[in-house]
Amino acid sequence: MTNMQTIKVELKQIVDNSYPIYIGVDIIKQLLLVLKTHLAKQVVIITDTNIAKHHLDLLMQQLIKHEYKVLVLTIKPGEGSKNSRTKERLENSMFANKINRQALIIAFGGGVVGDLAGYIASTYMRGAKYLQIPTSLLAIFDSSIGGKTAINTRYGKNLVGSFYQPVAVLIDLQFISTLPRRHLVNGIIEAIKIFLTFDKSYFELLANNLGKVFKLDSEFLLKIIKRAVELKTEVVAQDEKEQNLRMALNFGHTLGHAIEKVGNYKILHGVAVGLGIMLECLIAVNLGKLTTNDFYQVKQVFDKLRVSYKLISNYDLKQIAMATLLDKKNSTNKVKCVLLKQIGTIARYNSLVATEVTLDDIMLALQQLVTNKEIIYDL
Repeated sequence: MTNMQTIKVELKQIVDNSYPIYIGVDIIKQLLLVLKTHLAKQVVIITDTNIAKHHLDLLMQQLIKHEYKVLVLTIKPGEGSKNSRTKERLENSMFANKINRQALIIAFGGGVVGDLAGYIASTYMRGAKYLQIPTSLLAIFDSSIGGKTAINTRYGKNLVGSFYQPVAVLIDLQFISTLPRRHLVNGIIEAIKIFLTFDKSYFELLANNLGKVFKLDSEFLLKIIKRAVELKTEVVAQDEKEQNLRMALNFGHTLGHAIEKVGNYKILHGVAVGLGIMLECLIAVNLGKLTTNDFYQVKQVFDKLRVSYKLISNYDLKQIAMATLLDKKNSTNKVKCVLLKQIGTIARYNSLVATEVTLDDIMLALQQLVTNKEIIYDL
């Protein structure tokens, strides 16, 4: 009988993944200052055809002026492009163009582009640097910050991916100037989400000034963006790999992702999250964690944004409930949702920010919402 021998691989490594976030108007002209800190002379821009049509020339001017070798890769807009087939196509184009691992990948677009480009960066030649330049409010408030990268599968959204931080994020408000109202709504819901979980005063500020968002009031938007980014970076700094606190940033997403999947991504992500927020607030009310007054205060904001139960009135509610079983926060057969204790404060469950709920809890909330008979208003 042979004695088993063991050799241990010592990999106790501390990695500094810190990076700057630049916020302003017309700051794309400062791009060289960002790029100069990285030695790459090859740049790969990953964007979608809509963004390319409206904004690509402005980005290209800055790069060509400083003699960067640039490869532009485009995808079709929408969640349908965030899959393994598109990832492989883009990677093959990079290989064919002799892009090396010292190249800088620029994710120039909304959440789909950012998630996909970030995931490609994390795997291309075992890791390339990437820069996020978000062009939608959704990406500004959510996906461009924190290093979550992913693609979708037929089983659900963002189920394959990595935690991989960018070298920087450059938020230039001029890129949202061409967004239609529905995409402004789509994005501002992510700001509502983070204020509902961490900052009541900013939730109220935003709720009372939604008109300024649609007028693209840059002073107001910069104020809202700065606070939302501060809150998100504080959370990510404490829990980069989503072991507990960072799950709070998934408020509304357990039900939101399920709605997206069942509807084949016909509902925009932020709008689906808005419906998810209302549903998870209803669950919290039904479990005695949140007051009905707070629920209706939240609902009034979504009424103003025209995020209505009618969007899912023809959906199979049982399918939505079952789709939550594949949520990434789950660690048992029970579904985990982020629930509110009150506006600005999360309900804790055994010191965790995600609470275990049953499929019956989810079905009840779905039935309450789609029948427009939620609960009695108890002012």
